Amino acid sequence: MKHLVKILGIALVLMVFAGSVVFAAPIIHITMGTAGVAGSNYPTGIAMSQLWNQNIPGIKAVAIATNGSPHNIDLLRTKDADVAMCRSLEAYRATNGVAPYPEKMPWLRALTGGLFSDLFQVVATKSSGIKSVADFKGRRIAVGPIGSGGEVDARETLAAYGLTYKDMRVSFVEYTQGIEMLEDGQVDGAILGLALGASGMTELLLGNKVIMIPITDEALANARKNNPFYNRRVIPANTYPNQNYPVPTIGTPPDIIIVRAETDEKLVYNMTKTLYENQASLNTVTSLMRQFGPSLVLPEDQMLIPYHSGAKRYFVERGWIK
Repeated sequence: MKHLVKILGIALVLMVFAGSVVFAAPIIHITMGTAGVAGSNYPTGIAMSQLWNQNIPGIKAVAIATNGSPHNIDLLRTKDADVAMCRSLEAYRATNGVAPYPEKMPWLRALTGGLFSDLFQVVATKSSGIKSVADFKGRRIAVGPIGSGGEVDARETLAAYGLTYKDMRVSFVEYTQGIEMLEDGQVDGAILGLALGASGMTELLLGNKVIMIPITDEALANARKNNPFYNRRVIPANTYPNQNYPVPTIGTPPDIIIVRAETDEKLVYNMTKTLYENQASLNTVTSLMRQFGPSLVLPEDQMLIPYHSGAKRYFVERGWIK
């Protein structure tokens, strides 16, 4: 009997103690896909993750290096990532099942308006004598990993000149390796999927062994037949070391942050709010991120994929969209 009383007494104490305990809410882990470490997306993703961790209670965000937009879309599809940086055009293709995506992915949503605009960057070694993308025929060319955003750029750039990978010897490599191959003379040219102002491009041009190759008006017109979203962009002179000439090229719609439609609305609202309320901090991460801000929050009918409901709620509250 004494043992029973003792057990009941202990149980009563534990019940009283438990009633006073406040259990912490579980941590929400968020994985963010970016791109290769040599480009601008990776440090930008790290900066965004840090801001979310500092400003949104109960989350733990981490940015990871990836092969770029197509890889990020697949990571969201398999739920190995929760949020990612992505080219608008790539998100549009995936949403609508446009090649190379065999099925529609209607669950893709935008967490931000535009971050910054992308463009194609084509280079060749000075020793190769290459002056045009047309000269890539029969040469050794480096492009991004298969399925990466940069590799998509390469295919479409070549197609605008009536070329395919079969017309040349192609190395599918990470951008850092492609840059090393150019510097070592292992390839004659490259189409690099790096954002404007990326540190990798700066280091490459600093060595003064390569030149930037322009994309002609005729090639742009050819590219627009397959993709009307392309437009004319010019890389200003002196964007990089030893580049004292402007470089006409092809531009694409701005990059965005993407999530799945099912992602909690309140969480997305807070993530979106955090980024725009810390715009000044993000503007300093890379030269490209100076473009980030309300001016690239487009009306819904101009976005290539829909806004997430949480992001839309924040933008409507700010009066940036209706």
